[in-house]
Amino acid sequence: MSIIVTGASGSFGRQVAALLIEKISPSELILVTRNPPSLAQFAARGAQVRFGNFDDRETLPQALAGGERILLISTLAVGPRRQRQHAAAVRAAVSAGVKHIVYTSSVGIHPKSPSLAVADHYFTEELLRGAGPAFTFLRDSQYAEVIVTMMAPVALRTGQWIMSAGNGSVAFVSKKDCVASAAAVLTSSGHEGATYEITGPELYTFRQAAAIAAELAGRPIEYVEVTDDEKLGMWDAAGVPRQYSNGLTNDDGTGLWGSEEMISYERAIREGYFSICSHHVELLTGRPARSLGEVFRLNLDALK
Repeated sequence: MSIIVTGASGSFGRQVAALLIEKISPSELILVTRNPPSLAQFAARGAQVRFGNFDDRETLPQALAGGERILLISTLAVGPRRQRQHAAAVRAAVSAGVKHIVYTSSVGIHPKSPSLAVADHYFTEELLRGAGPAFTFLRDSQYAEVIVTMMAPVALRTGQWIMSAGNGSVAFVSKKDCVASAAAVLTSSGHEGATYEITGPELYTFRQAAAIAAELAGRPIEYVEVTDDEKLGMWDAAGVPRQYSNGLTNDDGTGLWGSEEMISYERAIREGYFSICSHHVELLTGRPARSLGEVFRLNLDALK
């Protein structure tokens, strides 16, 4: 059974590939990327590394040829471009005869959600429902690592955690649990047509997340609620672009987002769209999802 992983040189793709290469024959693993040399370590072990670019549809038929299952990892370009990219990938997968498409979606899928990112995921889920092959949706919650390694350190430096999310709650999930859930679905049967809410084990507000960070670091954090316009003004003052542009990343290569997308996400949290908590991580992997507190404790160095 050949398994394709798109976006395989990204953080999520690499972690999934590392799990899959231990579960299946390396020759049955097809890794699609815009940067094949970056996956030389997988090629050396026998995986097929192929060039593929969702913005260049002509590259996709060869990239996806021979695969039976595909992990379609959502791209970073929030908005119309991402919808075009996903549509191109789905069409190519159908043409290549892929039998099962597993898609990394988002919790909070609703046609009325104010989140710009959710709109893209809603579009892609609807596209997959009518595409023909079997599908599985992995609706990942917000990564706990983003809270722990990106947001909390800033709050500790400044003494303030500033949000427009109000008292909305999120079951923050470890990225490692999302990766393990994806690998489990790709290497087992019975997931056709299923939707999994990949979340942490407990709902938290950002005020509660700030309190955990403050306690573990031994330093106070003031939680400050602001309006959407106030938060947008803060991002503008910090020089954050309002919309995602290609190559917008952190120093470690992980993706960043445009401020308009982030504001829309916080609004969706505030309005309750992301208040979803499940035990699907344990259902798929056989072990409970990591809690936010556990992810904090595993990344204590980031708080310093």
